[in-house]
Amino acid sequence: MQSETYMEKSRLVQRSIMNTSNGTVQSGLDRGGGTDIPIVLVPWGACCFHCCMEVPTGSHVLWEKFDQAKDMGYGPGIKFCLPAWERISHVVSAQTISYSAPARGVPTADNILVDLNVVIQFTIPDKASAQLFVYKLGAKRLDALLAAACEEGVRALVYGSNHENVMDLASSSGSTAAIQASLTENLHKYGVTVRSMIITKTKLPTDLQTRLEKTTTMISEMENAEKQNGNDQLVIKNEGEVKLVEVEKDRDRRIQALEKDLVLLKTEAEEKVAAEEGRKNVLLENATAAQSRAALKNTHEQEMAEVQGKQFKAELVQSTTTRCAEMKVKADQDALTLISLAEAEYTVAESTAESLKEEGRAEEVAAEKLQEKRKYELMWDKLDILKDIAKTGRKVVTGERAESMMNELCNMKTAAASDHVTPLGMPLTPLGVPLGTWVLVLSPPRGRCMPDVGACTRAGEAGLRRARGKISALAAPLHLL
Repeated sequence: MQSETYMEKSRLVQRSIMNTSNGTVQSGLDRGGGTDIPIVLVPWGACCFHCCMEVPTGSHVLWEKFDQAKDMGYGPGIKFCLPAWERISHVVSAQTISYSAPARGVPTADNILVDLNVVIQFTIPDKASAQLFVYKLGAKRLDALLAAACEEGVRALVYGSNHENVMDLASSSGSTAAIQASLTENLHKYGVTVRSMIITKTKLPTDLQTRLEKTTTMISEMENAEKQNGNDQLVIKNEGEVKLVEVEKDRDRRIQALEKDLVLLKTEAEEKVAAEEGRKNVLLENATAAQSRAALKNTHEQEMAEVQGKQFKAELVQSTTTRCAEMKVKADQDALTLISLAEAEYTVAESTAESLKEEGRAEEVAAEKLQEKRKYELMWDKLDILKDIAKTGRKVVTGERAESMMNELCNMKTAAASDHVTPLGMPLTPLGVPLGTWVLVLSPPRGRCMPDVGACTRAGEAGLRRARGKISALAAPLHLL
């Protein structure tokens, strides 16, 4: 994976060729897809002479005569029968050469190891520069010099920057300008001209690169979201502006319509005001005239009323005086009549009082004679009450009330045959009656006739009334039981 992502380090080499034909020279200078970069070609020498020699084109050709460098002045083409001491010693590439010098594990200012690909482009411009290069430096030493200079310069550059700035060094020629200037100064004396020096690619550690990629992705998404948000805001703003324009147009139309209606209403109002003003003036004139007529009429009526009032006053005084005299005479006559009637009533009242006194004395004498009649009526009332109680169902009376009733019944001359008086000699548990008390049980006669009460006829009238009141007082609570 490392070889697919980053370039291998280039290596400048010098090769030997059999002849100097253009095909052989081009084939010798071809890199062939590897890391070796052939920059100098050395042809084989001949024993006696060269029957046929081709001088290549597109490259710097260096000649030697008797093993000394010398410009023979031969141009490109085929040369025949050249002696062996005149020969082509070196063929130097005149092309611009791209030299790759990657740096691995270079620490940054924040102590992060990064990998960089550095590409240096240089050329040997002319034959004199090629001669200096071949005889003073050579391909092998140029390779070592470029590798060392690049390694040192790149490490110094990266160590002075943090990892964020190191990522910005890629594809920026300004960042390596100092290193390029130093290389140009050092290699110019050997005939090598540095064209450019570029850091083509930088790589951070995998985990850090992943985090940075996620951060970059998130930032990109945030930027896209901000752009989308801005776009949405712009769309909403545009829609709002369109709606606002429509609302303003509608408002303007309504304002124009209202202004027209207002003008019409003002015109109608002015017409109505003018009509009302005219009507008001007419009514005011009519009212003024009516007021004048009413004032004259009131003055006349007032004068007539004063005359009539004086006449009525005189008549009223005369009639009132006459009536008062008549009423005085009548009142005197009525008073005399009332006095006579009062005296007669007084005499009648005295006579009535005397008669009432005599009646009281007579009733006092007859009271003793009515006693037996009252007792007789009382007995019958008691029997009627007991009969009503017996018809409604069985009733149980206990305690002091039962004893009182028993005493009243025992005092009577006779008792009803259907009534049963039971002394509580035994406990009555279901009724909850305490021992030593009397229980009065009243029940219907169950088919038997009422007892003979003829003996009760001798009861007096006064005793009967008193018994009726007592039995009524006793019978009232029995219905509640």
